Amino acid sequence: MVPRKMIYLAWIGLLSILSMACRKAEPTEDMAIQKKWIKGISYESPSNSVGAEIYGPMRNVNANYVAIIPFGFVRPGNPTVYYDLNWQWWGERTEGVASLTEDAHAEGLQVMLKPQIWIGGGGFTGTYDPGEEADWQVFEQGYYDYILHYADLADSLGVALYCIGTEWKVFATSRPVFWERLIDSVRVHYKGALTYAGNWDGYTRFPHWQKLDYIGIDAYFPLSDEEVPTVEVLQSGWQETKQKIFSHQQALHKPVLFTEYGYRSVEYCTRTPWESGRGGRLNMEAQVNAYQALYETFWQEPWFAGGFLWKWHSPHTEAGGLTNDRFTPQNKPAEAIVKQWYAR
Repeated sequence: MVPRKMIYLAWIGLLSILSMACRKAEPTEDMAIQKKWIKGISYESPSNSVGAEIYGPMRNVNANYVAIIPFGFVRPGNPTVYYDLNWQWWGERTEGVASLTEDAHAEGLQVMLKPQIWIGGGGFTGTYDPGEEADWQVFEQGYYDYILHYADLADSLGVALYCIGTEWKVFATSRPVFWERLIDSVRVHYKGALTYAGNWDGYTRFPHWQKLDYIGIDAYFPLSDEEVPTVEVLQSGWQETKQKIFSHQQALHKPVLFTEYGYRSVEYCTRTPWESGRGGRLNMEAQVNAYQALYETFWQEPWFAGGFLWKWHSPHTEAGGLTNDRFTPQNKPAEAIVKQWYAR
């Protein structure tokens, strides 16, 4: 007869082996992030209807996500939120968003739906403040309806990722109760993953990261005052910022997603990367180096989930080019850098 103690020890050993096997089979947090790696493109909503052909050039640079942006509008002095109206571009209205999303899915691309407010006159959403409490109430109700409208649409279309706001500062920090109510309501209406696009200089102050799935950052961090900094200079410029992002990520245990990133093809494009005005001397090397440094700094970090480059236009054959000084990398040397890194 086999002694009872030997049977017991054998049984414990078997359980230990099975436990180890199960632990190996379970995905780690890092593995989960890698499985959801986002190689995204922010697409400018077209003014008129387009078809699935717009996605071919995106797939050619190995993108797997596209951000579709149905803008809403607020006018100075009027807290009403306007959206989904006949005077808006086709790609900003419900019909256009639905068509763009369905075509993206048919072409093998996932979608981040990113409703975003445009302040009349080019005002910055970060400093927007309706003023009186009564105006805050009007604005909040309008914004709530706007976000819930597209949350319902996102859910009906099987959208993978939904962004509930972009670059708010005053609104995000001074009205935390509203944001908690908004997130809870969106969770009822929409079953996919959620993020918020925090501005580069205020993302840590968003009060409810724990209720979301990704730490979203519009990554227009200043990196260098040089005219055309090298990749090495820019990598050095990233280090302090990268450590701060990593510390924030470690505190929250959420993957980091660059909800926007990009650079104009001009000299000094990494000094104040958020500036979108005209002017500046054309320089393709500056844009290439900026993209390369960003990818080399972040693209292989296990806590980093990817990002959405800013910005892509259609038709592709007429976009960007060697005389274009805007953000798009289309038909510029930077497009090859995107394609190279998005293939990884």
